[in-house]
Amino acid sequence: MPWKNCISVGRAQNLLRADILEHLARVQKEIGFRYCRFHAIFDDEMQVVVRKPDNTIEYQWDEVDKVYDALLKLGLRPFVELNPMPAALASGTQTMFFYKMNVTPPKSYEEWGNLVEAFTKHIVQRYGQEEVRQWYFEVWNEPNLAGFWSGTKEEYWQLYKASAEAVKRVDPKLRVGGPATSKASWVAEFIEYCDQNKVPLDFVSTHLYPQDEQVVYPDRVGSPHKLGEFFGDTVRQTRTSVLKSKRPDLEIHWTEWNSLSAKNAKAVAWTSNDHVDNLFAASFIVRNCIELDKEANTMAYWVASDVFDEGGMMHSPFSGSYGMLTIHGIPKASYNAFALLNKMKGDVIHTQSSSPFSLGRGICITRELDTYHVIAWNQNFVEDPTQPDWQGQVKMPVSNDQPRLAVSATITVGAGSPWETWQVMGSPLNLSPMQLDLLMAHSKPIYEMSHIKPVGGSISYEFLLRPGEVKYWEISVSSKAGSSKISSEEDLEKWDKAMSGKSKK
Repeated sequence: MPWKNCISVGRAQNLLRADILEHLARVQKEIGFRYCRFHAIFDDEMQVVVRKPDNTIEYQWDEVDKVYDALLKLGLRPFVELNPMPAALASGTQTMFFYKMNVTPPKSYEEWGNLVEAFTKHIVQRYGQEEVRQWYFEVWNEPNLAGFWSGTKEEYWQLYKASAEAVKRVDPKLRVGGPATSKASWVAEFIEYCDQNKVPLDFVSTHLYPQDEQVVYPDRVGSPHKLGEFFGDTVRQTRTSVLKSKRPDLEIHWTEWNSLSAKNAKAVAWTSNDHVDNLFAASFIVRNCIELDKEANTMAYWVASDVFDEGGMMHSPFSGSYGMLTIHGIPKASYNAFALLNKMKGDVIHTQSSSPFSLGRGICITRELDTYHVIAWNQNFVEDPTQPDWQGQVKMPVSNDQPRLAVSATITVGAGSPWETWQVMGSPLNLSPMQLDLLMAHSKPIYEMSHIKPVGGSISYEFLLRPGEVKYWEISVSSKAGSSKISSEEDLEKWDKAMSGKSKK
């Protein structure tokens, strides 16, 4: 389950807020991720680097320590992103996002390397060598995009080399990698550069969003991918590229992805996109987490919470922002998709997607002892919203004729996907307590139960999935409860009589 390996928040400073820590605590309790990634650990708001009047540099770690302490307390290890450029070290003034993180190369790569080495040494001293050896160190964020890195590709190679060597000077067993690019760019040539120049490299990382297809192939003109296949094809092709490289052993980490989609090139939106808020996200997430289960080490969903301020802090109950939870902590369809995926316990005994059903449909079955776990999805497509309903049937062999109890949960409009309810409400900006209660109630999937009797050594059931919906079943042996009484019938009769007596005068 590479999707379970990492979750994200926007930036380090956000992790000093009580609300986002509350959201992460809920995420950890109900889903449970292993790592957390975020931007801007070296942002000037973190006050890490100070250049003194005599031109010497001093490092301050107080804010950094608060962030990592909070994460570890939640059971999350850092997937460290080494960026941005502190103003004291920067060669320029170009910035990105509302909080204006500096994206220019360093004036001195030696000074940058010294910062990375001092930072790494500090966290090893604070958290211990064995702990930090389980972390990941990723160099920068999307350097192939001019908005995130004002330098050239070759200057990024130089930044990576200085960073990787600095990390390894502290401990050769620490894990460092990159290039953290958008759209799976530079991966093969980055591996080649590191191999030819003997630069340390323990993993490759990159990013992908479904609407990237509209960026690379506007209106899908010239796209070699079938409808809805761009995302999965690219993930598989990247793995093939790594396996064919001189470093086929490298781990592959997709350190950003989510359900950002666009009907056409004009509709591409990075700051307000309904497809991260609505029902579409559920089927897209479940489909790709199941189908790409063996294609990567990490699929880090971007992000956990709408407490996220790349464009300024959100205030609307739904804002087309990336979180699985709204600013009020309302679970979106995306959150419920991961919560149901987390119930898929045991060994996979059957997975089938698309054919023989149709494009975007699929089912996965796991078994843990005598209990079956089943999840099915019917993905709709933003570019062509004509996906039909799916009337399906599941049939499984069983070892005995005991009746089974099936409990199901369905993510659908207004039940597990509250965005559509908010739309019907008129999209109010400021929620009353009752309106918030309504959205919270509609954020829960529909739960149902049924009894299944085995016939001919198997059990079967039919289901209906409308476009975008996800359904999960837990099927277990049905047995009646026996007596839980630990006292004798005589004693119980005495107690009943005593407690039914009249009050004393």
